[in-house]
Amino acid sequence: LIEKHNLNQYDNYAKVPTKKLTKSKTTTSVASTQKYKIELHNNIKHIVVRKGDSFYSIAKSFEMNLWQIYKYNDLNENDVIKEGDIIYLQPKRNKAKEDNHIVKKGDTMRSISQQHGIKLQTLYKKNKMIPGTQPQVGQQLSLRKKLK
Repeated sequence: LIEKHNLNQYDNYAKVPTKKLTKSKTTTSVASTQKYKIELHNNIKHIVVRKGDSFYSIAKSFEMNLWQIYKYNDLNENDVIKEGDIIYLQPKRNKAKEDNHIVKKGDTMRSISQQHGIKLQTLYKKNKMIPGTQPQVGQQLSLRKKLK
């Protein structure tokens, strides 16, 4: 039966190479990430945008997909980054290390979200705010617990 259906062909194993495998050189990715200082906030890796950076150049430098950069930073392809912006390389958290944030002039919900490493949607929910609205200067925002 085995010979009739030529089943013995499946008993032949592929030859395992005896030559020692060497790691391929990844100097381009190492060199490109060296221009960034990776920082941690709320136990999340992030970088600070430098002049000339784009979503694409950052994604390429860290071997990430564009969708990851957009998602981790509550952005979309129509948004623009500028020098000094924080870009997270990992998903943000549902809670910040700090309990609250007092809104200062120029603060937006997104900038507060980026500053504390907390998801933008979560920040809105914790503070019972309608997505898209902005806080008032002096307002205290909860970063850990949902307001009652």
